[in-house]
Amino acid sequence: MKFGKQIALLLVAFLPAVCPAKDYRVSFAEAASALRTAAPGDRLLIKDGVERDASLKWVAQGTSEKPVIIEAEHPGKAVVSGRSSLQIAGSHIEIRGLLFKDGYPERRSVVEFSVGNDYATHCRLTDCVIDNFNTNRRDETKTYVILAGRNNRIDHCSFLRKYNLGVTLIVNLNGERCLQNRHQIDHNYFGPRGVYASNGAETIRVGTSQQSYESSQTLIEHNLFDQCSGEVEVISIKSCDNIIRNNVLFECQGVLALRHGKRNIVEKNLFLGNHVRNTGGVRIVDSDHIVRENMFVNLAGHRFFSPLAVMNAVPNSLPNRYVQPKNVTISGNTFIGCSKLEFGTGADSERSLAPTDIYFCDNRFLNGAGGELIDMIDKDAKIIFTKNLIEKSSPYSHEGFEQAKLKAPKVPDISAIRKGVGASWSVQSGDVAHDLSAGSEIQVYPTDDLAQVLKSAKPGSKLMLHEGVYQNDATLHVDKPVSIIGAGMDQVVLRYKGRNAESILTIADGGVLYVKGVTFDGTLTPGATVPAAGISTAENMIRPYGLVVEDCGFCNYGENDNSCIRGTKATFADTVIIRNCRFYDSAGSGVNYAEERDDKGRYNVDDLIIDNCSFSHFLGIPINVYRGGSDESTAGPYVRITHCNFYDCCNKQRGSVLRLIGPQLLEISHCNFDGSGRGGASVRLDEAVWEEISIHDCNLWNAGKILSVDDRVITGPILRVKPDYLHVENRDFRLQPTSVLKAQKIGLK
Repeated sequence: MKFGKQIALLLVAFLPAVCPAKDYRVSFAEAASALRTAAPGDRLLIKDGVERDASLKWVAQGTSEKPVIIEAEHPGKAVVSGRSSLQIAGSHIEIRGLLFKDGYPERRSVVEFSVGNDYATHCRLTDCVIDNFNTNRRDETKTYVILAGRNNRIDHCSFLRKYNLGVTLIVNLNGERCLQNRHQIDHNYFGPRGVYASNGAETIRVGTSQQSYESSQTLIEHNLFDQCSGEVEVISIKSCDNIIRNNVLFECQGVLALRHGKRNIVEKNLFLGNHVRNTGGVRIVDSDHIVRENMFVNLAGHRFFSPLAVMNAVPNSLPNRYVQPKNVTISGNTFIGCSKLEFGTGADSERSLAPTDIYFCDNRFLNGAGGELIDMIDKDAKIIFTKNLIEKSSPYSHEGFEQAKLKAPKVPDISAIRKGVGASWSVQSGDVAHDLSAGSEIQVYPTDDLAQVLKSAKPGSKLMLHEGVYQNDATLHVDKPVSIIGAGMDQVVLRYKGRNAESILTIADGGVLYVKGVTFDGTLTPGATVPAAGISTAENMIRPYGLVVEDCGFCNYGENDNSCIRGTKATFADTVIIRNCRFYDSAGSGVNYAEERDDKGRYNVDDLIIDNCSFSHFLGIPINVYRGGSDESTAGPYVRITHCNFYDCCNKQRGSVLRLIGPQLLEISHCNFDGSGRGGASVRLDEAVWEEISIHDCNLWNAGKILSVDDRVITGPILRVKPDYLHVENRDFRLQPTSVLKAQKIGLK
């Protein structure tokens, strides 16, 4: 017995010592060093504070039972800012509670699951926030997270205020060690992202066209995509064998796109549009996919933004184009109050191959008094419709559909949807909305320093300009929501007397401007430089802005790209409204949103409305909008030009009064072209087949033609009648009571 005890003691003595896990309390800068000695189960507590301009590289080896944990001592208090990034490599690392805010990565991403050639495996990023981590140029491509390696997880994180070009979260399949990765992306909050106006602004992308037939096996589930509208592909799947389930796309102007690859499953997701334009569901390319048990509610998109779009294909397609959809099952889905589903979307001379063997079965439609449910864009599409049910107030007849009494499922509200996603300590939000009508009035006189008044004004303020001439040595800088209201365009004049060829007024990041009752006069002040524009934008902007101009005058702008109102390259306005304004006596341009000239589908303004304005004695182009190329990732710009008069404008050879290249929705109505565009065109278009263009109730007198690809753009009367104005010499282009135009209801005001 005694001998046995001795043997037992000897065995214990030779067993390896079990060391308890350690806690290290470190700064960001000390973390990498501490990780070199960290053992499985150890925990690094990152001290409160802000780490700026840091290139963090964290490498450690944990185990499934004992991961190495790196977490903020107090969630949200350990902050990474400035020119910073984080790279992770090793295995079984958990990173928790960090805040990346108000910085920009000098690398291609803020967080990357690799360090050099070493990838992360079984690592986790959880309860973290990336907020406003952008470069200072909107068109510079950066990503929030690049997920590489295998078996990694991103969960309960919040991704907020991404403005510059680039995907929010990329799953990288570049190399054997990143394939069949079985990554998990779950319970995250992807915050509002406005329309970017270009391709390359997806929220999640899995793979690329070159990797489209690689197997990724990524799981994307239980995430909330809140108004993620960067481009048409909110979630872009470009690989095989992925599962996208139980996610919510709330008011996203875009779709979940099965863009490349095979055998992907889309199930039990909620697409909630609330009738917001361009809200869509699922777009399908290639084969062997399953789309089942999803709910599509009040989606208003069409074509590439449809609730369901099964694409036409390119015969013998290259990897980056469109492979034929076939052997796709679409079953058990519910469509409530949606726009039409499309089969053969994008059919044209290139995409001439119809989808085939598409099984559309056991789906339910609750459409009320809505119109058609299905649009067979390509009549050669082979769609097998079976056992679909529809509740509709009017009779409906379609093979494979039966009318039935259906019980509407309960649709959760946004407060319920937001529970359980995102970082536990972070507020789910985007930008703070400012009400231009909520601020106090500030009385301003010509003897005041208007630039200083504007600088010190609080957001929402109304600057009330009294009669007189306001001359400024530098541009008036608008970087907040503000109103500038003059006593009248004939009583209040703004001029520039600086030497740097600035604009009279410049909208910068954060700016939202309402201006009324002011004349922006571009006349050269002796000893100064001609202003570049009346209203312009800063060169480096990342945030969208808004502009409303009413009852204003613009005059005396010179040549060489000078403009009355313009958006500069790499800037973007979500809305510009110009009403009741006079533009006159200028050699430069009038309204110029045509600075994106690289033909990649980019543009400077989403909604442009010009109403009841007059343009007279213009050498340059009065209205110039450009969206070049044939990219279909965005739906704008939307342009409406109504009740406007053009008198003696842009008569040089090959000139044009309205140069509108690429607006995807355009209306020109109740406009008068008098002695304008004689050397070229009154309206110059270069429209694509999918663009919706309507020109009607306009008058062309001694004016250039409407130059378009075909005549389908003319949708109503075009007159050729001599106008009779009240007082041309005073720039009063209202029609005489006896005018023939008025009798024929052109409607110029």
